[in-house]
Amino acid sequence: MIIKFLSILILISLAVLGVNKVIKLERYNNEIIKVHIKLINNCELYDKAFMVKSIPSGKIAKFQDKTATLFLERSSKVKLEANDSFPGFHFSSLPVKVDTNVDLIADCSNSERLDNIFDSLNEQFKAD
Repeated sequence: MIIKFLSILILISLAVLGVNKVIKLERYNNEIIKVHIKLINNCELYDKAFMVKSIPSGKIAKFQDKTATLFLERSSKVKLEANDSFPGFHFSSLPVKVDTNVDLIADCSNSERLDNIFDSLNEQFKAD
């Protein structure tokens, strides 16, 4: 009888600890932090051709002197996009998890990896 009682008590204690851990993690992820974003522009374009966009909130910031600042939840991500002031220009990078300092790299060169993928596809689907 005492073993049953102690087993139930231990299970309840573990459940309470687990729920408490989940609540703390949720609070941490929802905490608003100031995110400083630095643009590393490896393209032959002006820095003002780019802006940063947050996911999922959709907040945007434009770069001034290669930096931008946003207030975002820790669980957010940011990505580099073409500045909406230039409608003919299209650019988008992969989303990056936020931290207090984030570097976003604009690289407009054709990567060797991409060239290898296209070569492989061309080889696979070439007419005989």
